Amino acid sequence: MNDAIISLKPRYAELVVSGKKSVELRNRIVRLTPGTKIWIYATRPVGCIVAFAEVKSVVHDEPALIWRRFEKDICIEKTHFDSYTEDRERVSAVKLKAVRELPEPPTLDGIRKMVGAFHPPQFYARLASESGLLGVLSKLARKSRRRVAVDSGDGELNAERAAKEVRVGARTAPSPATTPSDRCDGASRNAARDRRLNRAVSGRIIPL
Repeated sequence: MNDAIISLKPRYAELVVSGKKSVELRNRIVRLTPGTKIWIYATRPVGCIVAFAEVKSVVHDEPALIWRRFEKDICIEKTHFDSYTEDRERVSAVKLKAVRELPEPPTLDGIRKMVGAFHPPQFYARLASESGLLGVLSKLARKSRRRVAVDSGDGELNAERAAKEVRVGARTAPSPATTPSDRCDGASRNAARDRRLNRAVSGRIIPL
């Protein structure tokens, strides 16, 4: 099963990471199977892969029925929903679970330096198991933080499991003031610092 990557505007990426948004709307048919790992790219000005999640399921239906079923989980205004799904007979609701944020989100420029050409998808894209990007992301995933599970309307979340995940989130969640944008800015500052250090020692012999 291949991983996939999806692009979200920064405010929606933030809502997914916070656990408030558990369903991603697409105005075309999305063919991802349950269990697929999906990486979340926050578009410019953030320009980072901020988290990943697991696809719980994908529901295809008429826009009006998708809205009726998932309006609280999609986290968009009705006028925006109507504009986005206009003239579409069927749209997709991608239900997410087990969201984990990356404490060191790779920036777009950093990704391109590590793996070469990379263009964030307009819709979504699959990541081949042998891709260099997936290898980089898999390493970062080991440092990820688990977010509190959110049910997306098809049944009650098991109370015992929810309580356990809340405890895990309480131990590992970052400060409320820290956002994916903050962490991306920090990653950029660290990269700039490393470049300055490399230039400072370039051409010099450092004694042992």
